[in-house]
Amino acid sequence: MNRTVIVTGIPGSGKTTVCSRVEKLAKSAGFEVNVINYGTVMMRLLQEHGRGMERDEMRKDNLDTQRKLQKEVAAIVAEKMARLSGLTIVDTHMSIKTPGGYLPGLPAHNLSVLKPDMLVLVEAEPREISRRRMKDASRKRDVAVEKSVTEELMFSRFMAGASAVLAGAPVKIVVNAEGKQEEAAREIFEALEVA
Repeated sequence: MNRTVIVTGIPGSGKTTVCSRVEKLAKSAGFEVNVINYGTVMMRLLQEHGRGMERDEMRKDNLDTQRKLQKEVAAIVAEKMARLSGLTIVDTHMSIKTPGGYLPGLPAHNLSVLKPDMLVLVEAEPREISRRRMKDASRKRDVAVEKSVTEELMFSRFMAGASAVLAGAPVKIVVNAEGKQEEAAREIFEALEVA
């Protein structure tokens, strides 16, 4: 299976947990799997540029700086993907809520470089996402009321639709309900097998 799937979701949706479960499923089925976390590559690049900051502060940076960083990261990820075989899972966000508005997580240039076979949008109920964010002491997330989370989910869907058109790739929406990460991962893995 030589496929590239971009798994996205708003903070608190559980996309990274689901990505790790998809990786385990694919490996147990005998596939070679590579997971690339876009945010991790961004943080590494920021450090190389001498701009260390907290992960949750990136989205508050200057929009032009964020766009340039996205483009640099896409080139790094695409270069890495060119050397890989099997299933590549790219863990990122479909949209980024910035002080200046919603920024596409996957602008047209990035999609043309990454060439995904499938886009996945991991979601959960707004109340659940809000609760997960409040419980996560490892991050400096903004307070997320359900109304705000609902808006973020809506914008992610808008961006997913636009990304699908630009990439010519299907969008799979997967619900990651509390305690159901395995089911969400299996749904993604089964969709990959037929894509």
